[in-house]
Order: sequence, then C-alpha cells, then structure tokens
Amino acid sequence: MSSDNLLETRDALDIFEPRGIVSESSTEALGYNELQSKHPKRKWSRLYALNVALLILNGFLAIMFTKDAPLCEDQHFLHTHSPAGEIIQYELRYFEKYGHLSSPFAQKPGPELDAAWHDQLSGMNIRVSKQWLELFDVESVHLADGSGVLAQLGVYHELHCLKKLKHWIYRSYYYGNATIDLEEEEAHIEHCLEWLRVAAICRGDTTLTTFQWGGPDGSNLETEYPIPRQCVNSEKLLRWSEERSVDITQDGLLEKKPTKGT
Repeated sequence: MSSDNLLETRDALDIFEPRGIVSESSTEALGYNELQSKHPKRKWSRLYALNVALLILNGFLAIMFTKDAPLCEDQHFLHTHSPAGEIIQYELRYFEKYGHLSSPFAQKPGPELDAAWHDQLSGMNIRVSKQWLELFDVESVHLADGSGVLAQLGVYHELHCLKKLKHWIYRSYYYGNATIDLEEEEAHIEHCLEWLRVAAICRGDTTLTTFQWGGPDGSNLETEYPIPRQCVNSEKLLRWSEERSVDITQDGLLEKKPTKGT
C-alpha cells in the first residue's frame, strides 16, 4: 500500500482514535467525574480496556480496507515485483484535448521528431539484478561482465510501438528507400496495435469523458476531458530508467549466445 493510500485509510479511521474519548464532555457523559473521586483505579482500568478495544477495531478495519482495495493490492505488487516500484509516485494530470497541436511527437517527420523519440527512448534497455526475474522463475540475456541481466520497463515497449505506428503512417518517408520486408513490418504493426489495445484494457482507465454540443451551428456532439486522471510521475520513472540504461549495440556488452551443442 502506498503512503498516500495509508494516509487516506488513517483519515477514514480518525473517528475511532481514542484521543477524543478522554475529553471533558465525554467523561461527563459517561459519569467519569464521579468515578474519578471514588474509584480512580477502576477509571483507568476501564479507559485502558476501552483504548485496547478501539486499537483492535482500528487494526481490523485497516485490514478490511486493505483487503477490499484492489488499487492497494496492485500497488503493493508493483512495489515488490519491479525494481522501479520503490520510486513510483502518482499524481493527478489533465489530458489536453488539443495537445497534439503542440506536442513534439505530433509533428511531421523530420530531425525534430526523430530527436524527440530518441530522447524519450534513451532509457529503454536497462541492467537489473537477476533476482528480480527469479521472482517469476524467468531468465533474460546476461551482461558479459556479470553485473546483471538485460531488461526493459513495460512503458518503453508501448512507447516503442507508438513510434513504429508513427513510422508506418509516414512509411514513404521512413521506408521509401529501405530494403525491408514490408509484410514483416506490417506484422510488427499489427503486433503493436494489439499490444496497445491490451494495455489499455489492462489499465482500465475509469475517468469519465463528458460531452458538449459544438461546431459552427452547435449540432456536433463533441467529447470533453475536464476530469483529471491518476498518472505515474513519468519524469521520475523515465529518469530512473535512464540512470540504469545500457547500450545494447556496444561490443562485448552482452553475454554471447550459446552455440548449439554447448
């Protein structure tokens, strides 16, 4: 459970905190003023028992809140099963309806667009401890120096697919003079489309989209996006990956592929 969710749970449980029980009004309502003069030991005994009972109730409710909160379970899984989990922070962010008009990724093919993609994907391949893969009983290519294994955060695969789709839209620019198998490239594009579809369904964004009448005569039904979404702090995440990135084109970086029969 993230610190934010813990705070929300504690706020929700504040009404059960024992601090307010010993207020003047509470003691008067319970007849504690009279008990204080006649039976001081019994008074503290009852207060202690009541506090213990409330602490037990708090613990039980906290467990129930955690059990019934899928988001908390998902975040716990992320924190414990990915090396990047420890730096994940969530924030509310508005999506701009016309963000494509100013985005460096929405421009026509050219050096500026290529530079934008290069910068965004610069931390794509990273070195991680093989212990993170042992959690799932899987393997990856080892680095030749024994410092870890080659891996990649899922977000980069999705970004890579978006870049491939952009190139496919402008394939006359990117593939015009290239000697590539366009059928094979088309299969790659189909893979990317399906991957992005599955990723969208996986996350299941429940943020509501609204509608307004628009257009010259007000007869067009148009979508609006006035409600913020919960997003990962992407700058922090991509910076974390960049700090651990490796250049897979570097000679001798990767452990050589075993030859057949060895």
